[in-house]
Amino acid sequence: MRNAAILVLFLCAILPCFGQNGQEISPNRHKIKVTPDQIQSTNAEAQLQKSTGTISILKPIKIKFADAVENFFTLALNWPKIPGEAKAVSFEYREKRRGKWGGWQKLPIDQHAEEESIMEVSELRQIDARVRFIQLKIMLPAGTEIPADLNINLFNPVIAPQQSGAALIKPLAPIAPELRGCPCPLPGMVSRQTWGAPRPCASPGYATVTHLIVHHSAGVNTSNNWAQVVLGIWDFHVNTRAYCDIAYNYLIDPNGVLYEGRSGGNNVIGAHFCNTNTGTMGVCLLGNFQEVEPTAVMLNKLADLLAWKSCNSSIDPVKSSVFARSNTVLNHISGHRDGCATECPGTNVFVKLAEMRSKVASNIVACALTVATQNPAIVDYSVDIVPNPAQHSFRLRLSNGANISRLELYNLMGQAINVPYNLQTLEVQCGHLPRGTYVLKITDTAQRSIAKQVVLQF
Repeated sequence: MRNAAILVLFLCAILPCFGQNGQEISPNRHKIKVTPDQIQSTNAEAQLQKSTGTISILKPIKIKFADAVENFFTLALNWPKIPGEAKAVSFEYREKRRGKWGGWQKLPIDQHAEEESIMEVSELRQIDARVRFIQLKIMLPAGTEIPADLNINLFNPVIAPQQSGAALIKPLAPIAPELRGCPCPLPGMVSRQTWGAPRPCASPGYATVTHLIVHHSAGVNTSNNWAQVVLGIWDFHVNTRAYCDIAYNYLIDPNGVLYEGRSGGNNVIGAHFCNTNTGTMGVCLLGNFQEVEPTAVMLNKLADLLAWKSCNSSIDPVKSSVFARSNTVLNHISGHRDGCATECPGTNVFVKLAEMRSKVASNIVACALTVATQNPAIVDYSVDIVPNPAQHSFRLRLSNGANISRLELYNLMGQAINVPYNLQTLEVQCGHLPRGTYVLKITDTAQRSIAKQVVLQF
């Protein structure tokens, strides 16, 4: 039996290996089933809980992986979900480094499992590479037992050498705009292959996206290698939560680097929003934003990404609508906590979402202005729009005797809008249009073009 186990480890070191439910077996991943012989001691009177119960302390676990731990390894617990069963159990853990044990730390049960999960899980913890042993404490009310098939999951996020280095922090070339003539490009990103995603969902689902959901990872706030953090989240979602892939569509680190998330591309359904994922795109900001402020470059990259998706799917970033999956009215750019009871995406991000909606709209205007003035020739006149904001109509006021040959109006999605206009009076009729921000492209008789922003209010 021992020889067979050694053979499995050897084969998995050179080939991808998978266990039950398609979960990956790796010499850098350990799933340790909790059994009675691992219990070191039990206290019948749990004074810590101020009630009668039991506290079981497991024997210390020595940390050893096939490869050296570079920055951190991850710890999480899981056990099969039983519908309707209360989550009465609680956990703590402690670390041993340099021969000394640290204090006990809480390991809460994760409250955000999604519809495709068949497991109850703890939260994910990133443990410093210098830790040599960990120990687990299990606390139960009287008359209850340790969950059946409780597992301790340890993972060392090793990224292959050919995928490390500068490629981990240097985004790929920007991808060209997709669908509906969207003027804002999908920003360049670190691919799944680069951050080391082992495999995708076998059969991803797709749906039209109507709402954009912002999350935080609630993990560490600093890292020497954020790609390893992403890989650690992938392992937690796939091998602990039993999802088919990482839950989020995209992830962004504090350096403003964008990472490709769930495989399948545009409009693939993730597993991130309160069991109501269909119709959403989920973006995870890496860090705990209950504790720290998000960086400016992180928020700028989020705005760029949401601007692309807003115009890609004709989503007005500053408005709200009924979210069909839950039949509730949600802002088109919402936080995770807007859908269920959670602190995610952290208060320091959540309070900035109103500003983010305005910034996304401004980004789309800037993209549309760029489209409207592609390869512009230098003009020797100025154009004023009167009034601006406008209601039912507006007029152009030109300097230097310019003559206009064509007017074109674009909405924030980069789509051309038909409007009646008179080249003699330079008046544009706009009363039939929804209020909002538009871009007017003005072409003169010399085929020189400029663009102006127009705001319609009623």
